[in-house]
Formats: sequence, structure tokens, C-alpha cells
Amino acid sequence: MKSQNIARLKLIGVFMIFLLPLATAYLLYYGLSYGGPGTNDGNLIDPAEPLPELTLHAADGESMPSLRLLEQDWTILQVAPDGCGDACRRSLEETRQIRALLHRRSTRVQRVLLVGDSPMPEFEEQPDLEVYRSEDAGAWMQLFEAADAGAAGTVYLVDPLGNWMLYYPPDGNGAALFDDIKHLLKLSHIG
Repeated sequence: MKSQNIARLKLIGVFMIFLLPLATAYLLYYGLSYGGPGTNDGNLIDPAEPLPELTLHAADGESMPSLRLLEQDWTILQVAPDGCGDACRRSLEETRQIRALLHRRSTRVQRVLLVGDSPMPEFEEQPDLEVYRSEDAGAWMQLFEAADAGAAGTVYLVDPLGNWMLYYPPDGNGAALFDDIKHLLKLSHIG
């Protein structure tokens, strides 16, 4: 009887060797470390929407396709087809601070402002901001407005594949964008 109990304990020990790492991984992914999948603080676009191709014009006159710009890094995007007003400028200041808080991961994030036919604004206090002009900025705004995300000063998060994933209203909390982008950069190997 004693040898039978020892054999059962050995069998239970073998099962534990295989099950313990799986249970630990499950707890870390779904419970303890990240708060589980789907813990975004912004407004999620499900499924993510690919942004239409636009021709962008830089301040120096250089033209480029929008997907070439968006497929480099994670993009914090703002669109101001009628010029950058007060809400837009407040959001730009907030996103500048958020990008600075990312420290070493900030190189994986770019900030882009897209303006319409209006003159190119100059932001000397925002050296990391890339400003582009496009006559077709309304195409992106139509997509955003269809999802009730067209308010001036709204911040959009675009992945390195050119897909619009999340948006943050202008009167929202900047900590939500910071938390989401920090979480995405931690989990993502693209961009």
C-alpha cells in the first residue's frame, strides 16, 4: 500500500511540473501583470480601420504618400483641416508631454499634425511634431466623423501598419493615452 501511495505522489508531481508553468502564464497574462487583454482606456475602433491613402506635403514642399509616413512608427495623430485652434494646441501640448514621458520608447512614437488647405502653422515649441498639409484631409475626417470622433482636438492612435486603432476626445484625460501607448509598446514588436 505504501508503494502505491508513493507512485501516486510521483504522478501528481509530474503533472504539477507541467501544469504549474501554464497556470502561472495564464495568471500573468489575464490577471496580475497587465490587467488582461482589452484594458484600453481610449475609445477602441474594432476592427481597426485602415486609413485611406493621401498625398502629404511637408513644410519644405516635399510630397509623400501617407502610408509611407504611417508605416514607420506608432503615430499620435491630430487632424485639423480648418487650422489648429485652441483645442488642437492644448492636445498638441499634452501629446508632447506624453511622448516625453515614454523616455527610451519615445523613438518608436511619432507625433503628426495634418492640416487641410490652410497655411502651415509653425510650432517652434514642439520640435518633435511633424506637420503635413493635404488637400484631401477631409477623407480622414469623414472616416473619423463616421465613428463620432471628429471633434477638434481629438487625438488618434495609429499603428505601424497604418490602421486607426484608438481615439481620445479633446476633453479627455491624457493619462489614458499614456497608459495605452505604454502598454502597446510593451507588448508590440512592430514599430
